[in-house]
Amino acid sequence: MTTHDRRPAVTDATTDDELDVLATDGALRPVGEPDGGGTLKDEDELRAVFAGRPSLGHTHATGRGPSARRQVRLPEGMNAALDTYAAQHGTTPSAVIREALDEYFATHRAG
Repeated sequence: MTTHDRRPAVTDATTDDELDVLATDGALRPVGEPDGGGTLKDEDELRAVFAGRPSLGHTHATGRGPSARRQVRLPEGMNAALDTYAAQHGTTPSAVIREALDEYFATHRAG
């Protein structure tokens, strides 16, 4: 703690109860900027952030029903290209695969 900073020091020995009091009093020192920045309007938005991706079950992304899971083996180069593409486009490899399958089935209709 410096002479300019009147906030109490938090150490590994600080208990959860002490942290709770410090947080309630607004006495905790900020550690840094949150990843991604931005602000949340309310607690419901915060809960949505921590809830994760909804299930993709039979009712399609409504949070009901289990998501089907498939595993595939990819050649090393294809796997690396998938990871690179997903990172460059701010998405996940799973989302890229789902989109690719949607496009494939749209152009290769069975029957």
